[in-house]
Amino acid sequence: MGMDEKVDEVLKQYELDIKAKRRVRGSVVVESGDEFFVVKPYLRDEMRILFEESVKECLYKNGYEFADFALKNNSEKYISEDSCGGKWVVRRWFQAQDCDVRDKIEVRMAAGHLAYLHKFMRMPDECEAKFNTSKIDIVSLFKKHNNEMKRVNSYIKAKKQKNHMEISILNSFREFYEQGVEALEYIQRCGIDELCEKTISENRIIHGSYNYHNISFSRENIITSNFEKSAVGLQMTDLYDWIRKIMEKNGWNCELGVSIVEEYIKKREPEPGEMEVLHALLLYPEKYWKLVNFYYNGKKTWISEKNYEKLEKIRAQEPDRQKFIAKIKDLRV
Repeated sequence: MGMDEKVDEVLKQYELDIKAKRRVRGSVVVESGDEFFVVKPYLRDEMRILFEESVKECLYKNGYEFADFALKNNSEKYISEDSCGGKWVVRRWFQAQDCDVRDKIEVRMAAGHLAYLHKFMRMPDECEAKFNTSKIDIVSLFKKHNNEMKRVNSYIKAKKQKNHMEISILNSFREFYEQGVEALEYIQRCGIDELCEKTISENRIIHGSYNYHNISFSRENIITSNFEKSAVGLQMTDLYDWIRKIMEKNGWNCELGVSIVEEYIKKREPEPGEMEVLHALLLYPEKYWKLVNFYYNGKKTWISEKNYEKLEKIRAQEPDRQKFIAKIKDLRV
């Protein structure tokens, strides 16, 4: 059975007056009356989607309605099945444009919007679904990544013949590994235990995937979608995700990066320990670790030229990245 037939089976389980359908990114957008909905496969369970919708409900109760809320089917369930056992979810969809990473106004607006979301993303104690707090344990994460970088370095050093990717990793290892060690020592000195405890006790929620694919603009409205990775967590990880992706696309433009952080803290004043968390996350060479780890876990007989180019780009941008990190460390709320 093809995707179109499965989607038709799913849509029969909803009271929608379908006027038109079209494929979009592995899903199907349908028009019903003056509204639009997207039908997408769903790989998680009912408890997970209940959590996601509870997060959006927190926002809705505080006046924000431009999220991809899921619809309940005729059986009052968020998840619908086709005859082959496939799971699907129907969500609201908006005619909007993804945030333009080159548009300084839009990326700053999105940072302010994130601050607004964070004010209200607190899960009530009575919510049945609680999800992982893995992003809170930054210390363990940094330790794990540092050990992985060391392992790759030792592996390459032991090789008799080395390709250009491996030589580049060896030549840059010490610089980036020392950054990882510094970030670990910094976050351990900061004593963020109180912030972590407060985050968990108040059920503070992160979006988990706050990037330009999930933030879009429709006239004066900012649309937020894809809460699949939402969880209890340190909210500064969302701001870090936003900054890193935008800065990578803009050559670590220091002025732009500082303005993004300033826009966030103008809308939501960080609490004690939060700026330290942001600094530690920015200090950690995450992009370098990802490329090195990808190399180690991939086929060694074939080296991706694209990944080699990314590695060289990271090395070339490092002075600008360090300039920005220094500015953020000195930034006072």
